[in-house]
Amino acid sequence: MDTATKIINALIRLQERADLIRHGDGEVPGGLTLAETHTVHWIGTQPDANVTWISARMGMTRGAISKIAKRLQAKGLVEAVRPPDNNKELHFLLTPAGTRVFQEHALCHAKAWDTKLALLAAYGPEEQRIILRFLTDVGALPAEAKHAAGHGQKEGTRS
Repeated sequence: MDTATKIINALIRLQERADLIRHGDGEVPGGLTLAETHTVHWIGTQPDANVTWISARMGMTRGAISKIAKRLQAKGLVEAVRPPDNNKELHFLLTPAGTRVFQEHALCHAKAWDTKLALLAAYGPEEQRIILRFLTDVGALPAEAKHAAGHGQKEGTRS
């Protein structure tokens, strides 16, 4: 198998493991879904977080965020409050249990960051520049090309 094919196969495996790579060992605090955990994260970073603000940060619809927020309320992680000057809007706040999940998630990200930093330390500055250039180019591919990369050749095959 040539080097280009090996790189493409490695990218496919990387794409399939994207959430695992972003979150270290992939465990989410409190048995929550990844979307629930990230909703807790965004609520924890913004004192007056509302559905519109969270949906913009997460790239999800307002309806999806509303459903997630209701589940988080049922789990005792989030409270919904109405600002005194706006009877229509709901703002979300973390409960003490939600704050613990927020802190655990931040720790998970910090550990994942350190792991990636240690991995990069094995490469010299020039190699890191090449890696960065390559990843930047991959990130700039149109969405349909990125999707197609995940359904390309299987390891050990060529066309």
